[in-house]
Amino acid sequence: MLLPLVDSLRCPNQHDETWLIASIEAIEDRDIKTGTLGCPTCLAEFRIIDGVVQFADVQRAPFVAPSDEEATRIAAVLDLVDPRMVAVLQGEWGAHAPIVRSLTPAALLLVNPPEGIVSGDGISIVLADRAPLGAASMDGAAAAEGVTTQMVASLRASLRGGRRMVGPVSVDVPIFLTEIARDDEIWVAQLDAGAITSAPVLLTPRSRKESR
Repeated sequence: MLLPLVDSLRCPNQHDETWLIASIEAIEDRDIKTGTLGCPTCLAEFRIIDGVVQFADVQRAPFVAPSDEEATRIAAVLDLVDPRMVAVLQGEWGAHAPIVRSLTPAALLLVNPPEGIVSGDGISIVLADRAPLGAASMDGAAAAEGVTTQMVASLRASLRGGRRMVGPVSVDVPIFLTEIARDDEIWVAQLDAGAITSAPVLLTPRSRKESR
């Protein structure tokens, strides 16, 4: 986990958005290899093992061979041209991260990438049920096939105004995003300037009953 990216992470538990505090045990070239992230609100602790932040017990998909074509496409559609940028790639998109990094100076945060991808050289990894990111903290986001509604909402909420998100055609373009391109596999959309950046609240069965 790249040390500067810790400021973009948030506790995934159900309370007000909270920064996390890093306790570092081993670090190499600003990449935290071993340590703990702690929440000052709920006191939850999340281990960093081999550079991977473990917010949830998520089983990573089997290895996917990286593709020059897919890496070039994601770097181009997200317009990752500035070294100050950070983009979040979810699921299978993370398989192409090493090639994307050779094409762009932007840092990459991978959420639940396939096996075989490791942190370092501008690539950070988290395992989580949703993107544990602060509102308006990312300069691009990509959701892979099979993504959950909760993950899509959290990825959209992480976007800065005017930035782009990619998603599979099997998923609707989220609210506040304007579609700018589409093919047989993905859509590309841009967050409207001044749009609400917090994730929508998903009602639980109990809260639906109480709201009647």
